[in-house]
Amino acid sequence: MNWPLVIARWMDIWVSALLASVFVFDFVIVNKSVRHHPEFGALSVPGLFHRLAWIFWSVGIISSLLWLWTISAEMAGVELMAALSPEIWFTVLSGTQFGHLWVFRITIMVIFGLVLIVRRRLPLTGRDSFPGALAASHLLSLAWAGHAAAGIGAGVPILLANDSIHLVVTAFWPGGLVPFAVLFLCLLKSGRPALLEIAAGLTRRFSTTSLFAVLTLSVTGLINSIFLIGDIQAVFTTSYGRLLLAKLVLFAAMVGIGAWNLLVLKPQLPVKVQPENVANQNRKTRSLFRNVLWEIGLGTALFFIVGMLGMTPPPVH
Repeated sequence: MNWPLVIARWMDIWVSALLASVFVFDFVIVNKSVRHHPEFGALSVPGLFHRLAWIFWSVGIISSLLWLWTISAEMAGVELMAALSPEIWFTVLSGTQFGHLWVFRITIMVIFGLVLIVRRRLPLTGRDSFPGALAASHLLSLAWAGHAAAGIGAGVPILLANDSIHLVVTAFWPGGLVPFAVLFLCLLKSGRPALLEIAAGLTRRFSTTSLFAVLTLSVTGLINSIFLIGDIQAVFTTSYGRLLLAKLVLFAAMVGIGAWNLLVLKPQLPVKVQPENVANQNRKTRSLFRNVLWEIGLGTALFFIVGMLGMTPPPVH
């Protein structure tokens, strides 16, 4: 296993999902009633999400360069230091499918960075929707860097469409867990009843979208497995199948934690908090926040396995 390439893939895929998740969370979870709440407005959430987007964009640029560097070494069959040659990079960028995809994706990232610089001067609708569309396109394009794009036959368009859906949904969950946790922490630290009520409302909205995401990921993941695994025996007898099993275990653990949050902790967070119940509400909210952090940790590990799966030939290939 080429571990530098696996790490580069993992970083790029995970940060692509996180970048899109900032806008998905802002569009879908933070509704108008919350956004216009006077105490919520004092948190300067747009500025918070703007900083998150900058962080993920910066890491995304680094991971893109690392991916190009490591895959250039792999394709040229040379050591990493030798792969810093401009001639090798030019050959990869101009003469391979990955190179063309990389140019497309880095162009999106450059435009995205320029939009972030000027977005505060744009009208509200244009300011939010355009960078969100760029981030979604950047994430969706990863479908052409996976096994679906390397396939042959009539099933390729189906696999590419399925992969695209699978990738975009990761911006809702597990990607959305990170902006949720950041915003949740800000609300939690305030300790004010009104903001704890908002945290309870956001939890309910996020739980609903997460349930939708889990179901969609399960269906699209099953379709991928049918096309790429072939038969059930290959799950246990091939490297790809065993990695897929590890991914499913992590996925199941994340779903288990999410189910506990949904069925046990969420009902304990009332949307109306009396002053005398603030301490109790704060304690329950902190329990949910800790579970979200566990989900983020498992999600990070899950995406690492995704990076490994991309480097492992599936049984049907």
